[in-house]
Amino acid sequence: MHNSIKRAVSIVIAAIVLFSLPCGSIFARTHIDIDKKCSITVDIPDTWEDLYTVDFPVELYRVADVDENDVYTATKQFAELAKSISDISSKTTADDWEKMAKTAADIADKGSLTADEKIDVSNGRGTVTGVKTGLYLVYAKPANSARFGYTFVPYLVSAPNNEFAMTGSGSDSWIYDDIDIELKPEQTGLMGSLQINKTLKTYNTALGEPVFAFDVEAYDRDGNVVFSDIASIRFDSTGAKSVVIDNIPAGSRVIVKEVYAAGSYQVTSSDSIETQIVAGETADVDFTNDYNDKLIYSTGVVNHFEYDGTGWEWVQN
Repeated sequence: MHNSIKRAVSIVIAAIVLFSLPCGSIFARTHIDIDKKCSITVDIPDTWEDLYTVDFPVELYRVADVDENDVYTATKQFAELAKSISDISSKTTADDWEKMAKTAADIADKGSLTADEKIDVSNGRGTVTGVKTGLYLVYAKPANSARFGYTFVPYLVSAPNNEFAMTGSGSDSWIYDDIDIELKPEQTGLMGSLQINKTLKTYNTALGEPVFAFDVEAYDRDGNVVFSDIASIRFDSTGAKSVVIDNIPAGSRVIVKEVYAAGSYQVTSSDSIETQIVAGETADVDFTNDYNDKLIYSTGVVNHFEYDGTGWEWVQN
């Protein structure tokens, strides 16, 4: 009986000790050395090979101070998050963390805040040292490669951190050096434009208005057709005219061929030109035609093809 009472008392004391720990200490039992500096490394997942070609900064904003018991207190600039941060516990869900990170990113943007630290990412990796202890917003602004645009999910990370808090298993000892962060990118295709310039040196008014047609095909790095269209330019006098084609995938290789010249006109330049599409820019190709002294009346109707996600659909202009 006496032993049973002692055992019951021990269990109660253990329970009191467990539940009186500061909220953050659920993740680690040792105290934090708040004067010790940390280092943080940012990585890009191996599956995002294209993103390895882009150099870009990742900004760190100190959202909260941390004390030796792993209790967070919002910094002045992020006071709007004070309650959410003070409520952090083992019951804080992934959605809660995501909402806090998004709010912190909005605060940083609206207030035009200056980052406390910056990590320069190159070839998929970047590191910063001498980081003060605390809770940080990891915020990478949009970045572009030659073909794609990238945005990144903002999130929060503590410095120091520990393996158990990050993975749910392993050691709960505090990690000060080489705290590893894997960015979460989202990708969208970028587009560019093509301008076809046509110069007609000589014009015979008796033969009507000549139409010149061009086949435009764009290929990705694997040689797959990613864009196909037919463009035309009509003349009613000598001179130069142009046509612009938009929404061609950036980074693609484009071949433009003059596939139809009005019967009395001949191509005096190359009839096939290759160029590269750059995101947000307009590539130029130039063609020249001249009257060939033949009396052939001609005109034309131009059609083009649009890709609907499953195949190419013929559309008459």
